[in-house]
Amino acid sequence: MRIAILLVLIAISSTTETHITAIKQLREKTRITPFSDYFYGMLELHQSSKLGEVVTIVQSMLDKLIAASGANEAEHSSQQANYEQQISKLENTLETTESELSSVNQQINDLTSDLSSLTQSLSFQGQQLLLLSNQITQLSDNHQEEVRASEEKFNNNSRYLAAVQEVLRFLSDTLLGNTSLIERERAIEAAKQSLGDKHPISLMIQMTSQYDDNTIRRVITKLEGIAQNVQERLDAINTSSNNSEQQYQTLRSQFETTYSNLDKDKQFNQRQATAKDNDLASAKRRQQELQELISTSQELLDQTRIAQDNENTSYTSKRSHISEEISIVQSALDLLSQLPAQ
Repeated sequence: MRIAILLVLIAISSTTETHITAIKQLREKTRITPFSDYFYGMLELHQSSKLGEVVTIVQSMLDKLIAASGANEAEHSSQQANYEQQISKLENTLETTESELSSVNQQINDLTSDLSSLTQSLSFQGQQLLLLSNQITQLSDNHQEEVRASEEKFNNNSRYLAAVQEVLRFLSDTLLGNTSLIERERAIEAAKQSLGDKHPISLMIQMTSQYDDNTIRRVITKLEGIAQNVQERLDAINTSSNNSEQQYQTLRSQFETTYSNLDKDKQFNQRQATAKDNDLASAKRRQQELQELISTSQELLDQTRIAQDNENTSYTSKRSHISEEISIVQSALDLLSQLPAQ
């Protein structure tokens, strides 16, 4: 634009003292800038014979400056709208992301608390299961010992009863059943050969054989009473064993049911803990992603605001520069319109 002014003004061929005086007065009223100093210097070269051309060119320059000012305003408005849109999007992203991060942080706290509770529950349930297992084992061992003792007691009494019954059979069949001495002696000898000389039954038969029949009958009666008592003891042992077995089975069933239910609860808690642990890992990954997104968005927002401020500064400077040039050209145009045509 300054080159165009120079070319136009150089082409003007004459100058009047009035024109130069007016330009000097205008220069004195205008703030001195490189442009104004340059522009008025060119006008001082004005020659009145081509004033119409100069007016036309200066008017064209003014129109271009006004158009440039409008373009500057339009560009500024467009860029500011773009910056505002970007800033709004970034602010919305930050707000949404920070809100989600807050929820994720709360989720992490809740999951961590739940996992802590589940870990304590699993530890306690494990201790309970171990205790129950030991109690079941101890219960089984005690029951087996009771069964062994009961069987031993039953067998001892059974052998005792069998011995008493054997004595009764010999006393009844051998002694009372054989009235002659020879027959008794044969029966005693048969018993010795069958059982042995030192067998308690052989010894008892031999001793009892010296008694008369009434005495033998009294002995038989006493032995029958003993046999009945032993049989009652055997019946009592059987009853006690059956009751003990029922109690053992009932108690063992209760223990095993409790163990099974507790084990199911523990397995459920273990599945819950595994699921929550996976959720916690996912939440922590999401937390990191959101933190990185917030950092990136904040950085972009800061950069966008800086760019907006820079654009505002550039726009203000450019607007001031264009306005100043418009003012100078407008003043020159006003001056030219006051000059007499030649």
